[in-house]
Amino acid sequence: MTSNVDLPSRWVTALRTQAKTADAPSADALSCPYCEHSGRIFQTVDQLYSHAKVEHASLLDTMDPETARAQVQDAALRMKGLTDQSSDATAGGGSTPDITALSLEARGRLSPSGRKRPADSDLHVRRGKAPVHPEIYDEEEYARELRRPVPERTRPKPSNPRLYDPKQHPKSAKSPYRTPEVASEWSVEANRSQTQSRTPQSTTRSPTTQHRPTISSTPHRSQPGLIELQRYDSRYPGLLLQPDSRPISQEQLASEVKSIYAGLTMVETKCIHVDRAQAAALQDGSDPTSRLASDHWQALIALHRTLLHEHHDFFLASQHPSASPALRRLAAKYSMPARMWKHGIHSFLELLRRRLPESIDYMLAFIYLAYQMMALLYETVPAFEDTWIECLGDLGRYRMAIEDENPRDRETWAGVARSWYSKAADKNPSVGRLYHHLAILARPNALRQLYYYARSLTCVKPFPSARESILTLLDPMLSRPAESYSHDLPIDTSFIQAHGILFGKHSAERFEDARFAFQSQLDNHIGRVTAKWKEQGVYIAVTNLAGLFNYGSDDSILRQILILHDRQLTRSANSSSHSDEGSRSPSPVEDDKSSQTLSESEVPAQIEILSSDFIFSRAYLLTMTTLTLVLRRIGDKNVLPHVHVLLAFISTFASIKYVAHFNDHAPWTELVSFLNTLLKSEQRPERIFPGPVFPADRADSLPLPEDYLIRGQIWSQWYFPEEWFKREHDEEDRSLELASTVKLRTERVLHLGFELATFDRWISYDEQTHTFSVTNLSDSC
Repeated sequence: MTSNVDLPSRWVTALRTQAKTADAPSADALSCPYCEHSGRIFQTVDQLYSHAKVEHASLLDTMDPETARAQVQDAALRMKGLTDQSSDATAGGGSTPDITALSLEARGRLSPSGRKRPADSDLHVRRGKAPVHPEIYDEEEYARELRRPVPERTRPKPSNPRLYDPKQHPKSAKSPYRTPEVASEWSVEANRSQTQSRTPQSTTRSPTTQHRPTISSTPHRSQPGLIELQRYDSRYPGLLLQPDSRPISQEQLASEVKSIYAGLTMVETKCIHVDRAQAAALQDGSDPTSRLASDHWQALIALHRTLLHEHHDFFLASQHPSASPALRRLAAKYSMPARMWKHGIHSFLELLRRRLPESIDYMLAFIYLAYQMMALLYETVPAFEDTWIECLGDLGRYRMAIEDENPRDRETWAGVARSWYSKAADKNPSVGRLYHHLAILARPNALRQLYYYARSLTCVKPFPSARESILTLLDPMLSRPAESYSHDLPIDTSFIQAHGILFGKHSAERFEDARFAFQSQLDNHIGRVTAKWKEQGVYIAVTNLAGLFNYGSDDSILRQILILHDRQLTRSANSSSHSDEGSRSPSPVEDDKSSQTLSESEVPAQIEILSSDFIFSRAYLLTMTTLTLVLRRIGDKNVLPHVHVLLAFISTFASIKYVAHFNDHAPWTELVSFLNTLLKSEQRPERIFPGPVFPADRADSLPLPEDYLIRGQIWSQWYFPEEWFKREHDEEDRSLELASTVKLRTERVLHLGFELATFDRWISYDEQTHTFSVTNLSDSC
């Protein structure tokens, strides 16, 4: 029955067979009324009469020629009239509208059938009720690459009987097995070709194979409604054997991919046309309060759902285990994941969003539909796992954004989106776009939000759009007049104001007021929040360091210097196998083609400009004075993460000859006192030094919680070993502060202090007394 036909399948079949209707017979054509099988078409009555005299002479022998001719013509006309009435009665008689008949400009129109579905069925498009004949759009570039797309992909009927036979099954009993879904076309074609290609020798039994599994038809195994296709072996009674699996040839697989792609491009072009027309209708001067009919929304959802299904079929076929490397590369070559997201999901979601609150129910239904499809692709097509993860996060964020009634559901979906984005950031920690997404989800925690924006701008691959997004956080803070700065402001507000002034390059007086308001509250704040400042301290450190890089600006001098240093290390590593940086992970900054490059001769002049730069000089002052206040809390374990991050940054600068002199103004006196106090807490300090910062021979040597918060930044590329995050914690266990975590962090800080002492420039270490000391007091703050 037509009601059981899947809507997407019928829609795509109509698309692919539309081209063949161009050669349809004319309205005057007649078919023979006496032939058992239709298909013989005659353009004139004379042709039909000549055919009848030859093929049906027995019916016309008793008549004269004129009477016979009139009778043949009358019978053909009556047959044609019945056929036309039958076609009129079945075409377009359903309640589901034709997708191509929908008006893309007029809104608020009733459905073509004039009837409205019940409210409970508005979100569920009935299957098999949308006969459509849209225009065909072709993409020549993609079709040319795939050589010659097959215009028609019919679904052949399997030659084997179904496992479940309803004719033999009583109506009152239920099937003991689930009826399998119809296999995809490429597998059906493969099975058919393999069956036809079998030689008689392969089907004859050898006398020696007496225990070969055979198809059993034993009556005691049969059940009502089941056709016996199971395979049994007499050696293993009671066990059902696995059915045979037939491989698919490369030709069949390539033909299937061409066929799927031909239909996919047609549906994709239709989706683009519909979405653009609807977007244009919203921008014109029409009534914005007009509503689209329910059937119109259902047809649009069905259209985009069809495109998602076509993409799913394409990915399964092109990424099939038997596919050739060239076939596997097609999806990436033509950006199929990006096209699926853009044309199949994102454009329609934006259309639904702009139609809120009218489209709220339909938007919910489509989000769930798209989320299920992406989750399915995440499980079945791992080649594009990174894309599926980010798309799932985006869908979770859409779902969170439209939830206004239930705060618990909103927070639940925010957690879902945050989990997917965090998973994507773990796989690609150098991509700043992912931290921008996490910044949006961090609301209303302003400090955490500012940290994610700063991290997005200081990554190896920064996300420039975050500079615009960060203004939504900074502008409300900057709107306060300078007189409102006081000790009564929350410390987070003062801190954000200081960075807002630097970001906007406002007056130095306003910056000093904000910095003083922040740092005057810092000591009391750390003592009040205690363990919470472990995470907050890292947020403050990373944000302060972002100011040194001019908040991701394209003309950041410090970023260009680090890129130059990285390229020199790369050339040195290629020319010598004994590079000192061989144990550190290489930086991918050389792949950033958009970054400006500096030559070594230009560095001194750029350093002079950088030293007097408004943002860099004041960001450096804010960073070092904050570290000074933190180091004075001797014995406080809650400040160790902040100290760890800043020491890692200082050690990176110490190894780069162009910027090492900036360390001259670090708080070395406070640092020496802090390190000596930590060293006294160790029972046997001689076992710590000398030794690597990241010991590889210790089983408990795992990444610290703050390691996950700073990896991927451009300055940390030379800090972590290449395999350091291979033994990473689960996401839920990363922030756990155990006794072993505090011990590992203490040893890491001491190792960094010892590494800085090896430069013999700022501090030194006495192996006899096991104490640190300042080398040159005149250079310290």
